[in-house]
Amino acid sequence: MCTRYLRQDFARSVMLGRVAACVLLASVLSCDADAGFGPDSDSDPELILFVEIMNDHRDSVGCARLTWNHDVAQVAQEHSEDMVDRDYFDHTNPDGESPFDRLQNAGIQYSGAAENIAWGYPSAEAVLDGWLNSSGHRANIDNCSLTEHGVGLYQSRWTHLFIRP
Repeated sequence: MCTRYLRQDFARSVMLGRVAACVLLASVLSCDADAGFGPDSDSDPELILFVEIMNDHRDSVGCARLTWNHDVAQVAQEHSEDMVDRDYFDHTNPDGESPFDRLQNAGIQYSGAAENIAWGYPSAEAVLDGWLNSSGHRANIDNCSLTEHGVGLYQSRWTHLFIRP
């Protein structure tokens, strides 16, 4: 994303405005310099903001920014929607499928994987703060060996999947 150099301490409206400017002026501003690090420009603004501030956090702990993987994001999105549609909140769905099963069923090969889920957080900042204040969730975000990711967001159900190819 071309917002890569904006930091979390900027006003949220400024950051979202920058994202919109980047999208509208992509050819002029060469915003594709950060291509591969975030969701499509037509994605939920909360999702775009989350990926940016989460990758900023990874920068701050010495990890490389996670590369956006559209296939992983699709698995994450489907899990978020499934949790809403079938009224549950768990890493394992009612059919007994784990995040690893869902990745495998989607044909995604990986040598390492992890998943964070959240429910009810009012903003991208809040969900990241919640995960960073939970040792297990933070361990996934701060795991420098995980290099690709995808995020699903549906009716305040968040799924963040990480992989190492």
